[in-house]
Amino acid sequence: MRGWLIGLLLWGGGFYGAWAAPFACQADRVTHPLTACSVEAPPPGVARNGLRWVQLSFHSEKPLERLLGLGVPDAAHAELWVASPGRLAELRWRLDADARFDDRPLPAPRLVFPLRLPEGQSQVWIGYRIQGDGKLSPRLMSLPAARAQQARTDLINGFMAGSLVTLVAVLMAARLLGRSSGYGAYAVLVMVALLMLAQTEGYTFALLWPDAPRWNQLAPTLIALATLAAHAGFALRFLQLRERFRSLWQLHRIFLWLTLLAVPVALLQEQAVAGTAMLGFSYALLAISTAWRAWRAKLLGAPLYLLGTLSLALSGLVLFGLGVLGWNPLPQVDFLDYPKLGLLMEASCFAAALLNRLRLQQQQQADQRLRRLAETEELLAAEGQRRAALELAQQQGLRLAGASHDISQPLASLRFAIEALRRQEANPAITQHLDHTLAYAQTLLSDLIQQTRADLPPQADRIELGPWLADVARQHAAQARAKGLQLRVAHCSVEIEGSQLILARIVNNLLANALRYTQRGGVLLGARRRRGAIELQVWDTGPGLLAGQLARLQRPFERGDSGQPGHGLGLFIVKSLCAQCGYHFAVRTTLGRGSGFLITVPTVWD
Repeated sequence: MRGWLIGLLLWGGGFYGAWAAPFACQADRVTHPLTACSVEAPPPGVARNGLRWVQLSFHSEKPLERLLGLGVPDAAHAELWVASPGRLAELRWRLDADARFDDRPLPAPRLVFPLRLPEGQSQVWIGYRIQGDGKLSPRLMSLPAARAQQARTDLINGFMAGSLVTLVAVLMAARLLGRSSGYGAYAVLVMVALLMLAQTEGYTFALLWPDAPRWNQLAPTLIALATLAAHAGFALRFLQLRERFRSLWQLHRIFLWLTLLAVPVALLQEQAVAGTAMLGFSYALLAISTAWRAWRAKLLGAPLYLLGTLSLALSGLVLFGLGVLGWNPLPQVDFLDYPKLGLLMEASCFAAALLNRLRLQQQQQADQRLRRLAETEELLAAEGQRRAALELAQQQGLRLAGASHDISQPLASLRFAIEALRRQEANPAITQHLDHTLAYAQTLLSDLIQQTRADLPPQADRIELGPWLADVARQHAAQARAKGLQLRVAHCSVEIEGSQLILARIVNNLLANALRYTQRGGVLLGARRRRGAIELQVWDTGPGLLAGQLARLQRPFERGDSGQPGHGLGLFIVKSLCAQCGYHFAVRTTLGRGSGFLITVPTVWD
């Protein structure tokens, strides 16, 4: 904090040292009152020349060296006439639109004329033309008073610039902590505001383009347009108008296009201030209404955004506009300070809104992480319970299967006893009844053991696909020869892990279907490497399938339209087994050219 404070003081001190030197001379501390006449007329015998005129009169008891400050950084034209008692007005200074910064009587940021006044009553006329056809508020100051005022102005400007730069630095640091809209737009807005501050105070003319007076006359209008565009861009990003308020988003886009179109107009027409002022007032209404809508919608940071917008509209448009027209509501305040105050308040409110939004978003993210953590713990607990129940069911099934196996042993012994009774010519009816009963009991126990085995997870086998696919194809070779079809196996040398029984059921069903519905050509069986998987492929040269047929044939007991024998279960069994084992089943088909049936088996190695 101390470092920033020292930086701000040095910033202000630097401006002070640069601009206070021209006024460093000894003079009395008396500041005489200055009276402006209501009659805006040039001196006698001088043409008006389309200028505004202000007449000043005062009385002094002795000759004085004074500075006459016009209160503006530049003027399209300015001339100073002085008339002493009994003499006609004389031209003391004249500056036109082509006057460079070095042509000024004093190298000060704002226009200042040195004035030597005789004893007694004096008359001073100022003819001028400034931006926006505004009115001057001239001040007659002693040299120490002018020096003190310039130092105060430089210190305020340094504080303003340092504060804005500090806000940008803080927000850029905060930007690293979370994602939010508006940080970059805010930085652009502050940079343009700093440029506007430097222009309205005259620093740009003194430091950046001292030999380009014509450009200096155009710069305020262009910078004002850039400021309006930066405000609109910040509103678009910060309030997320495109996602939330489509109508306001469209209005802001139209305004940005109008601002862009106003740039060539300002370059071609020097007096484009009126159009820029109209754009400024229009955007002020749009910005306030947008901020109001955002506040009503309870968006994060909307109250601070509304406060900043109202501050700039009041200080930068209303009070500043009244000051330009010569109706400063607070005469003790320089009207050029109003935009600076508005910019500082607006930038501070916008920065606070961004930081507040960032804080709330981080809090929401923390809450969401806690909720997700709780949900994850619940899911883990439920999964653990499911696994425990499954293991219990499997253990119970295994125990039941073991008991069934143990029971089948004495049943087998009983069957041997029945055979012995049969050989001893016992009652054949009783022997037959016992035999049927034992056979039924053994059948039930065998089915129970097989069902338990089917309910257990399939065992993973290490399968070398080349020989295994060839062996599967040999089982269908007779069917292919009977129909005159070629059944080929593409060579492959890869291995997979999976249930050999389930994969055999899948491939056998696909081969049987392909051979059943292919009338000419043949069937190709092979495998391809995919990223993290092996893809088993069965291609045929059959008639192909429509999308509706493919969806229908994957349902149970649905058969094709070719009249071939079958039960309509092949593709349903393949799809069910793939879903059970986590395989991906896909079909690529072209009418009249054939189909490909693809089974993607994930692998645990590359």
